[in-house]
Amino acid sequence: MKVDLEGKTAIVTGGGTGIGKAISVGLAKNGAAVVVNYSKSKAEAEQTVSEIADAGGRAMAVQADVTAEDQVSGLVDRAVSEFGGLDILVANAGGRTIDAPSTELTRDQWSDGFDLNCTSAFLCVKQAAPRLAHGSGRIVLTSSISARSGAGPGMVIYAAAKGALNNMTRNWAKEFAPRGITVNAIAPGIIRTRLHEQFTPPDDYKKLIERIPLGRDGLPEDCVGAVLLFASGAGSFITGQILEINGGMAMP
Repeated sequence: MKVDLEGKTAIVTGGGTGIGKAISVGLAKNGAAVVVNYSKSKAEAEQTVSEIADAGGRAMAVQADVTAEDQVSGLVDRAVSEFGGLDILVANAGGRTIDAPSTELTRDQWSDGFDLNCTSAFLCVKQAAPRLAHGSGRIVLTSSISARSGAGPGMVIYAAAKGALNNMTRNWAKEFAPRGITVNAIAPGIIRTRLHEQFTPPDDYKKLIERIPLGRDGLPEDCVGAVLLFASGAGSFITGQILEINGGMAMP
């Protein structure tokens, strides 16, 4: 997909690996200057920046823990000072939570998992929204198929966080509409990322793919087109939507 993002600046949290990396590269290919945020994956983020630069794009890697508001504020400040403004926020950071029966989860485990997959998005939107371009700002969140399916047994934190994120998307769409800022989310299904490679046994992964009508798993790049639509002028009348990217595994 080709859109015009020349002169735009984007922040992509968790932008150095998996879906975040694919989004970072896709935005840069379409002209945006990209701030590739990372928490721990420094080498991967710097590699993503190098790939963008080698292709003629503009990007920089910025470390920030997006569950810490002061660091999120600093991330936004760096983007604005380096590239002169902020037009697009892709709140993509998140990850695997503790897999355990609810009766075995501790209060701290619940808080940590919810912070990573939901509160981080709240903090990013809180800090970025006042700096987004009036009339053309874009916010894109990364939700999950688990927001509707409830995920598997033992994944209540992840399912709850992503379900909350969907309603936050709808609420923010109403809140920021008067400023001309759109807010949308993508909800990936089974996407081939390092989390699945590390934590999903091959036999279980094969069974997941068997449930997908298109007969294959998704790639991180399969998520990029939706983000480009939401981030561009072509998506200026789309807000409050959660776009499912799952090969037909779940349909509205």
